Parts: sequence; structure tokens; C-alpha cells
Amino acid sequence: MRGRLIAVAAILVLALPGMLLAKGIDLYSLFPNLVMGSDPNGPDQVYVTCASISANTVTMAVHVVTDNADPFDALQGVELELLATADQGGVTFDETQATVYNGSAVANWGILSVDTPNGPNNVFPLDIKLGAVELDTADAGAPLGPGDHLFATLVFNVSSPTNINVSGTTIQNGPATLVTTLANGYSAAVTGETCGPIVPTLSEWGLILFGVVLFGGMVWYLRRQRPATVAA
Repeated sequence: MRGRLIAVAAILVLALPGMLLAKGIDLYSLFPNLVMGSDPNGPDQVYVTCASISANTVTMAVHVVTDNADPFDALQGVELELLATADQGGVTFDETQATVYNGSAVANWGILSVDTPNGPNNVFPLDIKLGAVELDTADAGAPLGPGDHLFATLVFNVSSPTNINVSGTTIQNGPATLVTTLANGYSAAVTGETCGPIVPTLSEWGLILFGVVLFGGMVWYLRRQRPATVAA
């Protein structure tokens, strides 16, 4: 009986990363000694930027900024809860892990998760829960030291020009939770962003209108000119 219990426990341990990937990470399961406290240095932050816009996609980048200089305060766990809104229909969030974390600072971390807990990935407003944890020193991943790190890339497939806003939300515990190598957890503020079609400002419209008027005036002037009479 004891042998069976040990075997079951071993299976659960091996299956844990896969289970977490299926439903989003649980920091308290991965860090049994996790204690929520304060940022060990100045306030860390998370911010979203508009990366690119095309006829079919709107791409946004999520960055994590930390100034924790002590190696023991390096980040080995990040959980973000974001809210995405769209002003047009026909939008789908690409929730594949390869798309979200490709080229990011956590791409080689042992556990990565992308989850839309409150509905399918094409129903907006959309809750997006991202998580990354690095526990295994045998892989290529490493905790994040001080710096501005690309954490994730959010790709939204669109069928028409669409403005998309991504901001922090409080789905469960807070918009962003960061965990150090000493299992010290703390919250970080999230600065959102709106990304969408480039619409001329009033000043730009003024320049466009001025150009149209100037062109029209030149055409009118040229048409008013009489051909010069050639002397015999």
C-alpha cells in the first residue's frame, strides 16, 4: 500500500507542470513557502506597448521591469492578469504558448501558461492570465535580474480596423504578482495601452486640408492663364 502511495505521489509531481499549463499556474502550489510581502527595492512595474499593426493583426508587447539588484531577489515567478477590450467584433486572441512567449525573456523557463479563464478567446472583454515560473536549474532558463524584460507578446487577429486596449485587472488577487528566488511575493502596477489604426490628429487633418486647398488653388491659377500670343 505504501508503495502505491509513493507511486501516485510521484505521478502527481511529474504531471504537475502539465496540469498547471492546462488551467493556469498557481503560485502557492509551485512555491509552498511563498510569503506575500513588499518589493525588496524600488517599485517594479509591468507595462504594455503597441508593437505593430497590420490589416489582419494587432500586436502588443508586455514588459516586466525590475530593479532588484541582489541575486536572491531575482524574479523566478511572474503571474499577470490582464483585461483586453476591442471596439470592433471579429477579434480573436492567439493564445498559443509559442506565440505568446516566443523571443521573450522567459521563453526557456520551465513552466509557462496562457489562460483565458472567463471565456473563449474571441469574446471581449477578454480576461488573459499569463504565468511563468523557473524552478529547474537544468534547463536553459534563468531568473530575471534588474532590467526591462520582454515578458509576452499578445497577437490579436482582426477582420477590420480595430482599437484594442490591454490593461491590468483584478480577476483574482491583483494585476501582477512577482516572486523572487527566496519566494518573496509582491504586487506590481500594470500600465495599459491602446493599439489600433492610425487616425490623423486635428493638426494632421489641418495639414491635409491645407494641402488640398493649395493644390486646388494651383490648378485654378493654371487654368486661368491664357496661352501667350506668338509674334509673327
